[in-house]
Amino acid sequence: MNYDINEIRSHFPSLASGAIFFDNPGGTQVSQAVIDAMIAYYTTANANTHGAFETSRRTDETIAAGRAALADFLNARSSNEIIFGANMTTLTFNIARALGRWLNPGDEIIVTHLDHDADISPWLALQERTIARWIWQISKSIFRQKPGSLRSAARRTRSAR
Repeated sequence: MNYDINEIRSHFPSLASGAIFFDNPGGTQVSQAVIDAMIAYYTTANANTHGAFETSRRTDETIAAGRAALADFLNARSSNEIIFGANMTTLTFNIARALGRWLNPGDEIIVTHLDHDADISPWLALQERTIARWIWQISKSIFRQKPGSLRSAARRTRSAR
């Protein structure tokens, strides 16, 4: 399939300057359609969820439509499987704190040294409780996992099943 890269770029106003943005994932550039949808939301529905106001109902509808669209895109069984949050780092800190309640000293979390900081730092915070984290080394030259090192780590780490 061929894509017209100039046509695609024309939908992203931030690229008009000719600058290259290497700031992902936190600063992902958005299309004009996203900007327009955000303007429409902020000017017609910006309110707390589950309120008695019309703007609250519009907010609930917008969230429900977004969850349904993403569930369809991801082939989720239900839109109830889709949760939105502030950002990756905040979501991972929240899940690490929640799961940390059931982890015991000596339990380990396996991450790689190539993971984004948002995937590593939340688990480092659990070290205060002597829950260690294992850094699974990946060959930087070929970016391939060394299966032996994972097997070694997994033998010491209980399954979360």
